[in-house]
Amino acid sequence: MKYKLLNQFDFSNKRVFLRTDFNVPIVNRKILDDLKIKAHFPTIDYLTDKGARIILGSHIGRPNLHAVGSRESLLHKNPDTDAKIIFTYLKKLYRDKISFIDTGIGEEVNSCIKDLPQGHILLLQNLRYEKGEQSKIENEKQEFAKLLSSYFDIYVNDALSVCQNRDASVSYLPQLSKKATIGFLLTEEIKRMEKLIKPELPAAAFFGGFKVKDKIGAFQKLLGKGFEIFIGGAMRNPFLKYQDYHIGGSTLDPGCDDIINQLMDDFGDKIHIPVDVRVGRMTGKEKTEISNIRFVNFLKNEEIRPEEEALDNGPRTMKLYKEITEQRGIKTMVANGPFGLIENRSFRFGTFEVARIFLENQHAFRVFGGGELNHGFNLFSKRFKIDTKTLGERCYAGNGMLQYIANDGDLPGLRAVQDNQ
Repeated sequence: MKYKLLNQFDFSNKRVFLRTDFNVPIVNRKILDDLKIKAHFPTIDYLTDKGARIILGSHIGRPNLHAVGSRESLLHKNPDTDAKIIFTYLKKLYRDKISFIDTGIGEEVNSCIKDLPQGHILLLQNLRYEKGEQSKIENEKQEFAKLLSSYFDIYVNDALSVCQNRDASVSYLPQLSKKATIGFLLTEEIKRMEKLIKPELPAAAFFGGFKVKDKIGAFQKLLGKGFEIFIGGAMRNPFLKYQDYHIGGSTLDPGCDDIINQLMDDFGDKIHIPVDVRVGRMTGKEKTEISNIRFVNFLKNEEIRPEEEALDNGPRTMKLYKEITEQRGIKTMVANGPFGLIENRSFRFGTFEVARIFLENQHAFRVFGGGELNHGFNLFSKRFKIDTKTLGERCYAGNGMLQYIANDGDLPGLRAVQDNQ
């Protein structure tokens, strides 16, 4: 797909709806990681410099309006999904050029947009507070998108991380807008994804995280394009089970045995599975305390006990992964998902070793993505006092990255923009 660039549009005094992704980790109304917000600044700044009147729209978290019945109840039950938290953050940078409106989409919002001066910004409340944003009723989505589209002149999507969604503001709104295009961040992320779809070989993919089923499409595409896959995270467990290793109480993504069997039958020589893991016993009321931490080496016929879980890749595995990538002379690398339970210091080794492999392959095209993996690479950078940029290109879309690969870039949000340029 080809898209018109921002510099091909006249934004002077135009009302521009900018779909961002401000869905960042927030605890007790405090933003824990602001990198995804900052990634949108080039697009926002360009539009303000060109005299646009910007309406910022985003979702935060997964508030379920249909379950609680009202916006007030929703905000009470999910205070960390309040877009006012984002407004407070943005206000420090944009000062009197940004305002916030807490009401639902309607005439009051329209009135604020009409009064918005050139080069100024209006941040809307969390779009998922709106009944039509994620409605299962097609007509409700259409009506919400139709109403919102009447408030602006140009639609700009700047987040790959939302493009796989069928939310009204992503897949319906662009089609109903007068004009639609993509921002600087989304443009760059698409360029990175295209280098994975058309890779320079040899190529390696490091997959962690939990759900195999979410990654199966990307797995198959990358393997078919010549990638070798290196497994980590809780994803390792069904692959270990396939090898007839005893995995104890390790977490399993249910219903994926047939998927694993098919993958291994078709591409077994291209899929690398851990030969040792670090395990622990999860205890405490919330299962957050970990005891009896030890290594299990499958090559020595060691087993994970029933009360233990595999929580990280072991040193033999990561040494083997590193040796294989060195032998191959990898030219394209991608990583998605953490290799261990990175919220615990004892289980960051695997993720840190993936970061080290990326650091030591400066000649290769490298891209990494997903919230937890991004956090893990940030921790590695802080621990060893290096710039995260030396690890490769960051992608802020975790599942969006996977879906882009699996569908060769044909995502609902991108298709909607493409159809209305």
